[in-house]
Amino acid sequence: MENQQQTACAVRRAQALLGLTALLSVLGACAKIVGIEDTTVTRGDGMGGDENAGNGSNSAGAAHAGAANAGHANGGTTNTGGNSAGGATANAGADTSDAGSNAAGGLVNQAGSTSNAGSAGTSECPCSAPKPTCENGKCVVRGPTMAKATTYYIDSTEVSKAQYDVFLAAKANGTDTSGQRAECSWNKSYVPGAAVDDPRPIVNVDWCDAAAYCAWADKRLCGAIAGGPLGELEVNDVTKSQMYLACGGAGEERYPYGGFTYQAGYCNFGDYMADVGQHPQCEGHYDGIFDLIGNAAEWIDACDTTGGADRALDNCYLGGGSYIKNDYKCETYFPSARNTAVDLFGFRCCSK
Repeated sequence: MENQQQTACAVRRAQALLGLTALLSVLGACAKIVGIEDTTVTRGDGMGGDENAGNGSNSAGAAHAGAANAGHANGGTTNTGGNSAGGATANAGADTSDAGSNAAGGLVNQAGSTSNAGSAGTSECPCSAPKPTCENGKCVVRGPTMAKATTYYIDSTEVSKAQYDVFLAAKANGTDTSGQRAECSWNKSYVPGAAVDDPRPIVNVDWCDAAAYCAWADKRLCGAIAGGPLGELEVNDVTKSQMYLACGGAGEERYPYGGFTYQAGYCNFGDYMADVGQHPQCEGHYDGIFDLIGNAAEWIDACDTTGGADRALDNCYLGGGSYIKNDYKCETYFPSARNTAVDLFGFRCCSK
């Protein structure tokens, strides 16, 4: 009897060892299924990752993550019936890579959810004011923010020195002057004629520099409300001029803060150029537009042809006066040669 009991115990010990070996084998297989050991996940191309459409290829119900094709146009991999022990489907669509579940153990293999690294992003472009420039699928504004005046937008402040520096960097430090208007073919550099402090308005720039900046920003030098340049007799016509309407409104008011009475200290008149937007009481007829008089005189798109063959000598107009005289008003416009670059002349842009 004792020998029979010893034999039975030996058999049970052998069965237990076999069961442990099988269990370890199953756990090892599961480890590989969920990526614990040596599962390799690679990024696929356009149409997704591995396509497991065979029968029973994933015997333990493992869900493949489509080779981590998150964010591609056609998503990741779908296992169509190849998981014999679970039939799990790996949905690695345009934005997520959920690798499905494993029937043997209830484990979930997530291959980088919401990893938008591909080419299927939604673009905001084409763009329009107040954010007229498309950069990497997003609509942005270059230079000052824009505020609305009736049917168009205008820069909220004069263009600052720092904002102009971004333009210079984009134009090979101001040496790439390709694409200018025909009347600016003489202009070989956008670099200011003298140093400018920041964040004061960019000055010491000529008419062509200002026009080129506005074009780069997908705006235009302020001109006619209906589009294009203004005639000499239209510069202070509120039915025609973008800048004059923004300053005085339809009632042709004398000052941007409203009315016909000068208010000392509202706008910048004095001994120096102020930083942009630092006079909140010098707000235009429409909300969010500042310094339309005083501070820097501003180039607009209104020129004659007095230069003849030498377009650099054409007269172009500036509006709003500058800080040196407090009798400048919304209707103040004066001409200067197109190639003039002095420390009183700046600009802002309007929408196309």
